[in-house]
Amino acid sequence: MGVGEWLAATGAVLLAVLLGGLLFALVSLVATVRQLRATVERLQDETLEITRAMQDALVDAEHEVDRVDALLSAAEGVGGRIDGASRLVTRTVTNPVVKVLAIGTGTKQAVRRIRTGERTRKSG
Repeated sequence: MGVGEWLAATGAVLLAVLLGGLLFALVSLVATVRQLRATVERLQDETLEITRAMQDALVDAEHEVDRVDALLSAAEGVGGRIDGASRLVTRTVTNPVVKVLAIGTGTKQAVRRIRTGERTRKSG
């Protein structure tokens, strides 16, 4: 066997080993891409589920905010009515009560003077 044949045989073996390595790398790459594709699909499904859940939660939160807003508006209205009623009661009751108390005090003093025979002093 001559040098040329020996180099050709060695080259053929090296080429076969190289092609075997490349084939192994290609098969390994294909398997990795399949796993990556499956992972991406699962991630996409989970992401869609989470997005739907977030949208539902957002809708619920919007409804709750609307309810709280309505409650606050109603509470403000009640507070305004209570303030108005309080002012009305103050105007309606306070003035007559003061007058009744003044009349009562004056009557009490008059009765006491009548009983004791006390006369009012006139200055002058």
